[in-house]
Amino acid sequence: MKKTSRMTVRGGWWQWLLASSLSLVMSSAWAEDIDLYVGAAASADKPNVLFVWDTSANWGATVTGAPNCYYKDNNITTAIGPANQGTKFAIEKCALYNVIDALPTADDGTALFNVGVLLMNETPYSGAYPRQAIKALTTANKTLFKAFIKALDINTDKGSNADYGQALYEAYLYYKGLNPLNGQHSSKRDTSAFLSTGAYNSPSSISCANNHIIVIGNGSPQISNPEKNVRNLLAARVEADLPSLTQAERDALKAEIVNAALGTDQADWVDEMARFMTRMDVSSKDGEQAITTHAIAVLKGNNSDGSFPALMKSTASNGGGSYYQGASVDAVVDAILKIFNQLQAVNSVFASASLPVSVNARGTYLNQVYMGMFRPDEQARPRWRGNVKQYQFSYDPVTDSIALTDTNGTPIVSSSTGFIAPNAVSYWTEDSSFWANQPMGTPPSPSDSPDGEVVEKGGAAQRLRSTYALSQDGRKVYTCLPGNCNPGMDLATTPDSQFVDGNTGITQAVLNAASAAERTAIINWIRGTDNAGDEQGPGGTTTIRPSVHGDVLHSRPAVVNYGGTTGVLLFYGANDGLLHVVNGNQSGTNAGHELWTFAPSEHFGKYKRLRDNSPAIRLSTTPSSLTSSQPRDYLLDGPIGVYQKIDSLGVSEKAHIYAGMRRGGRILYALDVTDPAAPKYMWKRTSADTGFAVLGQTWSEPKVARIQGWGNPVIIMGAGYDAVAEDQATPGTTTMGNAVLVIDAIDGQLLRVFPTDRSVPADVTLMDVNLDGKIDRAYAVDVGGNVYRIDLENASNSDKANWTLYKLAALQGGATYPRKFFFAPDVVQGPNFVAVMVGSGDREKPLNQSSIDAFFTVMDRNIGYKPVVTPSPITPSTMAVIGDSSTSGNDGCYLNLENGEKVVNAPVTSLGVTYFATNKPVPPSSNSCVNNLGRAKIYAAPLFCKAATNQILTGGGLPPSPVTGIVQVTYTVNGQTLSKNVPFIIGAPNAKKSGIEGSKIQPSTTPVRRKNYWYVEGQK
Repeated sequence: MKKTSRMTVRGGWWQWLLASSLSLVMSSAWAEDIDLYVGAAASADKPNVLFVWDTSANWGATVTGAPNCYYKDNNITTAIGPANQGTKFAIEKCALYNVIDALPTADDGTALFNVGVLLMNETPYSGAYPRQAIKALTTANKTLFKAFIKALDINTDKGSNADYGQALYEAYLYYKGLNPLNGQHSSKRDTSAFLSTGAYNSPSSISCANNHIIVIGNGSPQISNPEKNVRNLLAARVEADLPSLTQAERDALKAEIVNAALGTDQADWVDEMARFMTRMDVSSKDGEQAITTHAIAVLKGNNSDGSFPALMKSTASNGGGSYYQGASVDAVVDAILKIFNQLQAVNSVFASASLPVSVNARGTYLNQVYMGMFRPDEQARPRWRGNVKQYQFSYDPVTDSIALTDTNGTPIVSSSTGFIAPNAVSYWTEDSSFWANQPMGTPPSPSDSPDGEVVEKGGAAQRLRSTYALSQDGRKVYTCLPGNCNPGMDLATTPDSQFVDGNTGITQAVLNAASAAERTAIINWIRGTDNAGDEQGPGGTTTIRPSVHGDVLHSRPAVVNYGGTTGVLLFYGANDGLLHVVNGNQSGTNAGHELWTFAPSEHFGKYKRLRDNSPAIRLSTTPSSLTSSQPRDYLLDGPIGVYQKIDSLGVSEKAHIYAGMRRGGRILYALDVTDPAAPKYMWKRTSADTGFAVLGQTWSEPKVARIQGWGNPVIIMGAGYDAVAEDQATPGTTTMGNAVLVIDAIDGQLLRVFPTDRSVPADVTLMDVNLDGKIDRAYAVDVGGNVYRIDLENASNSDKANWTLYKLAALQGGATYPRKFFFAPDVVQGPNFVAVMVGSGDREKPLNQSSIDAFFTVMDRNIGYKPVVTPSPITPSTMAVIGDSSTSGNDGCYLNLENGEKVVNAPVTSLGVTYFATNKPVPPSSNSCVNNLGRAKIYAAPLFCKAATNQILTGGGLPPSPVTGIVQVTYTVNGQTLSKNVPFIIGAPNAKKSGIEGSKIQPSTTPVRRKNYWYVEGQK
């Protein structure tokens, strides 16, 4: 086997921004992407929950081994239970009664949820009727609801037509406020569910509430009768309820949703109906208020349920909800409460600062998905908490689908929030009582498990707190002091490299400490000691601070698989000022534990503000009267590049990491981590070094490559960001960052500087055109709307003096609509061109509502070496509008975005489709249901220049750059463990409308694929 040298493999990341509700006056023209955290959020109405209960003859079935169940009042088990013990009827009555008893109300007895029930109709009518109208679940109504459940009779309340599809159709009519189909016929109907006109009294028509259906199923449903077939009913609803669409769009939607059945297990249209409701807006308020469908299959307990569970699972999957099954009261209660927990989470999140995440998938080929998270401080203070958590893909052979799941194999994404479900338990997470003085979660809990949507619970942060709970003396924190940083220096054994109180090189002055005592306190606080007096730790002998793991805001965790007994390690920066190194394995003694951290000396002066947690952060929306606020300090917030050489046995032979700072500085560090227990300093480059004056804030990933013209591996990266020029409302003169750099990765020697018009914060996209295992071409973009091509070889010579850069396209749009590129382009090799896909948008000004941006596909038709005569830059005038024509005769195409809509991540092309995401600020209004995080969309654009589709994401925010690849998954069929390779993507449209959901992808075309960032010695 040949030796291989693994270069940087690009991962994706995510900022999922949920923040406090602040209505402030603009005070500054300067801006950053964290400005999205402020602005008035729309009010959150109580979520609506409608149970669709299968009360047909199926509910009389006996459940094998089911114990007797008893009602609970005030969470105390009584001696009273339903009749017909051992049947599904008794289990479900008891479960619903106990769920209603357990559901909370506000302290004053007002409701947190609105709840109603549909039961199945009796002959001759099919479908369902409203037995209990959707009402506020106040303390008083809880009592009435429980009485209603207790009074149900297995015979007199039995329905005779378990048509699930029509039952969900009736539920849709109810939510929409339309005339009933069959819901008006039963004498037992709740008349308050209807208006005097006979139409349904919709609970959602003028509401911002989230709308949910929970189907409780007892067995295979009946099929819709022909004259009222759900297929035909859905076709009529598409025509009637979507007047804003064109006829062609309505026809396409009918073809997708109506004319093709989703489920193969049953002829009932319940799963098609569930999918239909995820597309329909049932409120007149701005934004999209659709319906999410969850499903619970109550089983017989003897493995005789046939295809019924598969249909219920398909219903939840297509309805964007959660699926559960069980054959006991406890299982049904647990399932319903988990669903309600998700609903409660989304509404509490609306008013709190929480839940941003950056997703990294560099390790998912080993089925290990890492998410770096951060939570903004709700009072705009500088100390933000963070974490890194691990999940994995699970494969369902029944539906041939994958989803991100937790350590228990449970799907982690909540359809209510688009984020992590409250009951999810990430890898490395264990039960604890650490949060006894600060219970968090849904419901609030002192334990780290489940960690769910709470950023600081579980994960790497919990392992760090647990390891050093009683003393932080053993924590390995290294540094490199000015004048003492020598290439090859072992950080673990050099006394001057220890970030400890005893290191006199860490002076009181460099820490901005007022006294020797404060110097000691700052050092120990950075190491993890809770000595600032402003956090709510568990007390007792625990001395570690709850905020010991800082926010992972922009840093993209890098994954290095060392093989052998070491396995996987994570390298990532955080705004606690540390480069973290964590054992990334899923299991084992030290899984999730921190090996060591590195503290750049350039950030020492910022530590005091972190410990003081003051002054507050100044944003573009901070009132001008708040003069004490300061711009946020950033520390180790940039990308991590990796170089690794792997031997013939798959064990790491050499490993280097390269750490940028983003807004944390104009600095690039190189560390040798070949022996992860003994890291060595290699080199550092700053803007003060000879030739590096052009180096701006190090935003661009230092990508490592092998090229023909140089013996050592090289780094190719953008020279960075010019914050002084670009953060202004009107960009100023560029003074830094306006170049692409090529650097020797071993010794830091600057090999070439390719000047550009404006700064280059985006990653550079590398290509191996001739498939010789070495990079010969690159594409770069700048914040002036320009696309550049770099050739690292020519027909006769690959010497560095002959490397060239020229402007391929000028897409800035002039002064009328200036465009900026913050993210790397994606490239796809066509038959006689290279398609370069890139989207514009000033990510650092997320609240700008007047920007005019676009997504471009530029056709580079010079597929060989650089032409002798440099071609003129391509402009939009020679490009077509996407979807209007083919690429023939054009220099590409573009998709115009709405005013204020910006591309906010890097595009990725997989199996013939390019995926990217946008965000558009949406100012709140009295009629708005859109929160202050704007409207986020995922686009899917088929190659080349075909019309794109899009999906609005739940929760808004800045979605992650999509990540795609092939993952090996294991699964069980009939007791046999099997494995298969599955193509996946994180960041494509999905049923849960989430930016972090993973899904299986199918090819639509097969473009020529090119290897990126992988070098194999002696192979071509």
